[in-house]
Amino acid sequence: MSTISRIKYWSALALCTSLWLSVPSLQAGKLYKWVDENGQTRYGDRIPPQYAKKSNETLNKQGVVVGNKAAAKTREQLAEEQQLAKLEAEQELKRQEQAHQDRILLDTFTNEDEMILTRDGKIEAIEAVIRVTKSRTEKIKQRLAKQRLRAANLERSGKAVPQKLQQGIREARGQIRYNSDYISNRRKAQQMIGQKFELDIKRFRSLKMAEAEAASE
Repeated sequence: MSTISRIKYWSALALCTSLWLSVPSLQAGKLYKWVDENGQTRYGDRIPPQYAKKSNETLNKQGVVVGNKAAAKTREQLAEEQQLAKLEAEQELKRQEQAHQDRILLDTFTNEDEMILTRDGKIEAIEAVIRVTKSRTEKIKQRLAKQRLRAANLERSGKAVPQKLQQGIREARGQIRYNSDYISNRRKAQQMIGQKFELDIKRFRSLKMAEAEAASE
């Protein structure tokens, strides 16, 4: 071997030895790889505490990556993930509820005419109650008119109005107000029924069209 060849050989050997000694943990077992605050890649048999929550890799004694550890998530990242998970869960619950309602709708009615008849029947049932309430209210108003006339006559004659008569007038007025509020609430219920069935009919129509399209494919 020539002098030049021997020099090249020993130089290469020295370089390999230096590299091997620079990562002693490769001889001992696992080696960790991480990036410091300056963006420089570092190696060692243990990770410095300030980088413990950063992403890092574990290498075996051959220098092959055998494990990866992701960086610990910040509070903001964890909060964002929790919020997204909550939104997804809520959306999934809404999808399940809608699917359940759709199934009920299709199982209850076979066509739109049935839905219209059911809607009208519900509205008419409330209308019947309203008519009865109005009739009772008119009777109470008539009784109240008589009570007020009697009380006025007593006052004009200088006599005191009996407590029982005063109580009857108060109760009649209260019943009239109650019936008026009741009728108002029943009217609102009729409107809600109409609005609900309007949406249900549109949904029913959409579901039937989807079924027809699926059957034709």
